[in-house]
Amino acid sequence: MELSYDSSIEQTSKSTQASDRVRACHSVYEQLPVDKSRTRVLLLHSDSSNEALVSCSLEVMTLDPEPSRAYTALSYVWGDASITENIAVNGVTFAVTSNLASALRQIRKSYGEVLLWADAICVNQRDIPERNQQVLLMRNIYSRAERVIGWLGPDDNGGSQALKTLDALFRNAIRYPDNFEWARRMPELLTVNGTFTTDSGTNLESNDRLEKLQRLLRSPFWKRIWIVQELVLPLNLRLLCGEEFMDIPEPVSFYNTVIKLTKLSGGRPASLPLNVWMRLNECIALLRLLAALRFRHLHQEHQVYRFWKGISGFLRARVALEFHESSDPRDHVYGLSGLFELDIIPDYGANMTVADVYLEVAQHCLRTEEALDVLCLAGTRHSCNGPDCLTHRVSPSWVPDWRLSTPARFRLPRYPQSHAFPSNGGLQMQVIDHKWLRGSAVVWDTVSRTEYKTGWDLGEWDLAEDIDIEKTGDRAYPSGISRFKAMIILWHGGYDGSKTSICDLQPDSELFRSYEVIFYAMIAKPWANKHGQPEIPRLIRCMFGLNGLTIVPNAIPNRHRESYNARSRQLRYDMRCFHTERKYIGLGPLATEAGDIVCILEGHKAPVLLRRRGSHYTFVGDCDVVGVMNGEVLEAVKRGEAEITEIEIR
Repeated sequence: MELSYDSSIEQTSKSTQASDRVRACHSVYEQLPVDKSRTRVLLLHSDSSNEALVSCSLEVMTLDPEPSRAYTALSYVWGDASITENIAVNGVTFAVTSNLASALRQIRKSYGEVLLWADAICVNQRDIPERNQQVLLMRNIYSRAERVIGWLGPDDNGGSQALKTLDALFRNAIRYPDNFEWARRMPELLTVNGTFTTDSGTNLESNDRLEKLQRLLRSPFWKRIWIVQELVLPLNLRLLCGEEFMDIPEPVSFYNTVIKLTKLSGGRPASLPLNVWMRLNECIALLRLLAALRFRHLHQEHQVYRFWKGISGFLRARVALEFHESSDPRDHVYGLSGLFELDIIPDYGANMTVADVYLEVAQHCLRTEEALDVLCLAGTRHSCNGPDCLTHRVSPSWVPDWRLSTPARFRLPRYPQSHAFPSNGGLQMQVIDHKWLRGSAVVWDTVSRTEYKTGWDLGEWDLAEDIDIEKTGDRAYPSGISRFKAMIILWHGGYDGSKTSICDLQPDSELFRSYEVIFYAMIAKPWANKHGQPEIPRLIRCMFGLNGLTIVPNAIPNRHRESYNARSRQLRYDMRCFHTERKYIGLGPLATEAGDIVCILEGHKAPVLLRRRGSHYTFVGDCDVVGVMNGEVLEAVKRGEAEITEIEIR
């Protein structure tokens, strides 16, 4: 449900057109009753001609305790608000976007006279109090609709065929649940007869049907923030592209089928080319997220899924939904309020700024013990020069900007068992003057320098090159392990063995030894190029000690190689490697600079980076620092090597 249509209308080229629309709104709408369970629906009039002017009439209906009439809710993307078509509403000419007009024509053609809920018509977009009230009803509107139709647009670029492919995928996967039988029933998907271009510009083999499906699933429809609750809430969901439709299976079957389509118990069959299999997984990734949300929403009362309710569920969803967009930045909160029943009253008034809305959510997070730590999603943004950035001149640095994607969706699994500063009840920070954070912390270290390469551009050799073979002292790490071991832990997430942990990556584990050998293989050639081939034995001793290389690289299990690649890419995503004055190494946000302070906050799982600003700090972001992820700093406090102080973050 887009609720910023009025601002787009003001951008039309002629003021007379805007005035006409204002007059049309006044003549079409009557004030909704004060009863907060009321909404409008439109009766779409049938017509024998598909090209005839779309005509509809508005009616008021109640939603509580049950809808007074059966209706269908429409989920769609508005499209370019400056490109409009006229329809007739209550006999009055009314301008709507072309995409909505095409949806109404197709629904009229396919289903005849329909009682329909469509936001741009059923809500008076110029009435701010009404908009606020209707957002509160979104949960009931979409969950109590007889059916929700997701309009994917006209049949452009093979959209209808793509929807047929998706429908066939699901029907075969449901009918043939064992192993890979569902795909064998669709040989047209196993044939390499097309190509796709990667982000790096490489052309790879693919399948033309999958390419059409990929285009369909990358259309603007799927990028809207409102699409989440509109497709998660209803039990009966139908996707419509041109004249082709697909009924989404009920939530449990939908979830199980999507999981089956992306995971094969017996591995990938040799008959399925790797690139085709990868492309299929890319296509299904978005639907997998949708299926998981529908499944969790259905079972949200279950103990396992209780964290997917309220502000806790909102935070978890925001981590996963970084690709969703909205024309009004406040919708990144309001657009999910119905799904998670946030204790937040929507306010589209001019006095409620984006920063005010985001601060309100962050304050709710601090009051909820079961919520993810809101600081995991906050910090100085590397994209603050972009037009969509919420600058911290108007919002505290510790408040997340929900418009921006966050690497936290990758970072959070890195320290599921860690707690840099253990505390009962989560983050122990208090909001001061309705804006700032104040609480206990240990100021531990200072960033001395950062690596120039970042993210996936940073390679093993970029780190290993900093260790000069002649400087033996530089190879020792503060926690007592070698610096090479510290790099591997940083690269893949894990612990240095100084404390008992259930983490799967311990220095004495088989997985760690495999990672060491793979890491060695990645740096052996550049090491030899720099130091000479005769220095290779010294590199082996440096990495593996006196025992040397005990595992042949070719003997590494494939599952360990795949895990190495997946975890290392995951952990480096949008991160910058840094070194500290105490000789620790870590990964922090791209905005990390020399001089930033490594700080341990009471109740926060990971260390954080702060930037001093006079008597207070600004929040740069959370980080991973090998050797201080699991209470080691508090032990240093007990030994008198550090002290707990009170800090303020603005």
